[in-house]
Amino acid sequence: MGLNLLEIIELQLPSFFNNFDPRAAAANFPSGVQAYLAGLTFALAASPCSTPVLATLLGYVAASKDPVIGGSLLLTYTTGYVAPLLLAASFAGALQSLLSFRKFSAWINPMSGALLLGGGIYTLLDRLFPVTMA
Repeated sequence: MGLNLLEIIELQLPSFFNNFDPRAAAANFPSGVQAYLAGLTFALAASPCSTPVLATLLGYVAASKDPVIGGSLLLTYTTGYVAPLLLAASFAGALQSLLSFRKFSAWINPMSGALLLGGGIYTLLDRLFPVTMA
């Protein structure tokens, strides 16, 4: 990924729907259905990240058998899970002004690529030549 971000190696991700425009397809649905489909898409994308945390939390809550602690932990998890969405929705109107900063974002991909490549090289060298503290 680091080499791809640095544009040294070009990785082509598979694309199964080349001519599909979801905005045109969603225009035929009522706004409530559009909102539901957007939420469903987000849920499918976020599920691999959030499911292990939620499963662990539910297991802990079930084992603790304390409804107050369980409820507060689940409320805290839910608040942390939803807060970025609410924040993004609150500032969606300011998105146009943020687009003016696009000219300054040319360094993001090379910097991310360098960090990924450096981290990968460091991890590889650490595995091959472990440093032992005596």
